[in-house]
Amino acid sequence: MSHGNAQAFPRIADVVGFLEPAHLERVAKAVLTIHRDFGDRTNRKHARLKYVLQERGVDWFRAEVEQRASVKLGPARAFEFTRQGDLLGWHQQTDGRFFLGLFVENGRIRDSEGYRLKTGLREVVARFTPEVRLTASQNLLLVNVPEEQRAPINALLREHGVSADNPFSPTRLASMACPALPTCGLALAESERTLPGLLTQLEGLLKELGLEREELIVRMTGCPNGCARPYMAEIALVGKAPNKYQLYLGGNEASTRLNRVYKDSVKGEDLLGELKLLLTRFRQERRSGERFGDFCARVIWNESSGVA
Repeated sequence: MSHGNAQAFPRIADVVGFLEPAHLERVAKAVLTIHRDFGDRTNRKHARLKYVLQERGVDWFRAEVEQRASVKLGPARAFEFTRQGDLLGWHQQTDGRFFLGLFVENGRIRDSEGYRLKTGLREVVARFTPEVRLTASQNLLLVNVPEEQRAPINALLREHGVSADNPFSPTRLASMACPALPTCGLALAESERTLPGLLTQLEGLLKELGLEREELIVRMTGCPNGCARPYMAEIALVGKAPNKYQLYLGGNEASTRLNRVYKDSVKGEDLLGELKLLLTRFRQERRSGERFGDFCARVIWNESSGVA
């Protein structure tokens, strides 16, 4: 989306139908060529497949896919997303081998004092040659690891201060930021360089309120283009100007609900105070087992707009 432009907006996906695995390549090509042929080529901010769907509708889109792919899509089958994120730590694969999920803060693989992730990973890959996969949540997977390699990989990582247990708070593990300044020419405010420190303050606040075991999905971007998927987060901070952010609330664990603007412009130094007020209410008024995003959708949305 773009600030002040009502024609640009975040949007959740449409369910179009069901396809058999054998038809995946043909359907994918059909989707791409539909965007090529019907997507806006005059306005970059409008050049998204979601706007083609918004303007032409799901029925039109399904018929166009079927014609181009020479495939009849089946009715959508029942499914349910319960959460979005990665499996971190060691897990067994279906073939009996193992994979290791490692948290990479904001997707930046680097060495820091006492935590030499970049050097440790380089040595693990050189010595054990696992397959390396990067995830959509900015983390990293070491895949197809035999059982006998798990202990030596753990030991080698520990030598560099890295634990396979990913001993970070649930909120930090669920966080994401875009690169923003100084890398991105579209950035209006800081993101990657600011979020780690803000999370440290937030972790202190959660501990103060007795909520340190809660997972809050926090995402931060330097501009409204949404490269860290902020509009699905329980808490999103979207850059609006230098050191000023829009504060969004109310996404959910499964990333199937858009959040909403709670405050349009908050200074960076005031963000923690705003969150303290909200989290204090959350502790006092939440339902049993209710997540913060669900609480915001139930309570805060009602108060701010009259619509839950």
